Amino acid sequence: MSIVYNRWWTLKNGNLNEELNGKSELISEDYLNYPGTTTELNINDLKNLTIEQIIDLILNQKGSWSIVYFDKKLNKLFIGRDVFGRQSLVFNFEMMMFGCRTKPETSGNWVEVPFGQVTVIDMNTELKEATIFSYLEDYPENLLDEYFSDWKPKRVIVNKKESVLNVSRATGGEITEENIRNLFQKVTDATKRLLRNYHKNHIGVCLSGGVDSTFIAHVVHAAVPQETCIDLVNVAFGNDEKECEQAPDRKRARNALESFRNAYPNRQFQLILVNVDSELLEFHRNESVASAAQPANSVLDDSLSCVLWFAVRGKGVNSDDGSLVESTATTCLLGSGADELLAGYARHRNRFEKERITEAVAEECENELRRLGSRNGGRDARVAAQLGKTILSPLLEDSVVTWLNSLPVDSKWDLSLPRGIGEKLLLRRTVKMLGSPYDAPKQAMQFGSRMAKMSNGGNNSIKGSDKSPHLSLV
Repeated sequence: MSIVYNRWWTLKNGNLNEELNGKSELISEDYLNYPGTTTELNINDLKNLTIEQIIDLILNQKGSWSIVYFDKKLNKLFIGRDVFGRQSLVFNFEMMMFGCRTKPETSGNWVEVPFGQVTVIDMNTELKEATIFSYLEDYPENLLDEYFSDWKPKRVIVNKKESVLNVSRATGGEITEENIRNLFQKVTDATKRLLRNYHKNHIGVCLSGGVDSTFIAHVVHAAVPQETCIDLVNVAFGNDEKECEQAPDRKRARNALESFRNAYPNRQFQLILVNVDSELLEFHRNESVASAAQPANSVLDDSLSCVLWFAVRGKGVNSDDGSLVESTATTCLLGSGADELLAGYARHRNRFEKERITEAVAEECENELRRLGSRNGGRDARVAAQLGKTILSPLLEDSVVTWLNSLPVDSKWDLSLPRGIGEKLLLRRTVKMLGSPYDAPKQAMQFGSRMAKMSNGGNNSIKGSDKSPHLSLV
């Protein structure tokens, strides 16, 4: 089920109202809105249960989800998001309104509903009672401070998802042929589950040409029928074609395409080159991207949202003949999660080089997983939903994360090796086995696509955490 972009709910006088297509209706019976990707939860599963049983059932769900469930008998409202915050849900406490995205014409501030929890709201407004049932004892960046702060909600820790939140500190492993094949098979199986209801003739992959997205393209090939065309979408920013072709991601994407065609000569691959000049960027950022990204508002949010929006839209030229083309895929896959799971960030290497303790890198990865939901999941889901599309991240499926977290740390990376080799070593060896380029150092997509260069105008003093003037105007 995909997100309905223009739907909101409002709490008024102890009642729940749904706004959809310009109409407002009172919800007076059991109600469930559950845009999940790997989950299958039915309203009948939740009826006639206690609060604790409902919470147990919801928090046991695998995959990505956000939930709005009203139980009339209990007169309780349940709202929440999955452990990695991959779907969107935002709340406006001045209006007591919430939805998949902000409603621009409303007053007051919007905040993202915290990830990794379900909040139970008593519909008796006089009591103002809420209880947060959470996987996590602590949240990064004081995320809970603005969330139902006037209500002073109770907190209950639910001991679930330990296998996706806890990273083994064990050592004594190595990169084995078995684990290389296991990684590919487990992510392929997860992708098949994600796409089990997807029957279109095109599927999209956001391809930077880096090792993460290259791996995902191989996985998609193994997961979808032979007749499905795989649309590989590569985005570059520049004021003419020459500038776009100089973006690091462009060359990497072309090299990846060549490797796919060599490996799978009977598969139709279409590399769509999306060239974005400053005029096109400003128009679509103002018209579409900024309102979708809200309430995210940093420079980094702006850069990543713009890259993703143009990639998911998939409108550009065919790399083979230069003809104009627009992807018809309604689902696009990403390589998100590889850096958190396999020590791909510079801070992983920095900590290793400072302490020379392999287990410390595992601790850093665990910290990354526990704060992953505070980053880009909800924002990216909103950006894709604005285009009527869905994004999926197979590497973050429970089965994959649980398996990777259980491996000895030296079965996944070796940061004593140089940059571009040692981080994400298991993934790199898998991509090498599959016949694609595997040894490029990590480069964030806002730099590889040259979005940051265009947007920042060469001003190196701008930080990703700074408030974006483009998103703040909305």
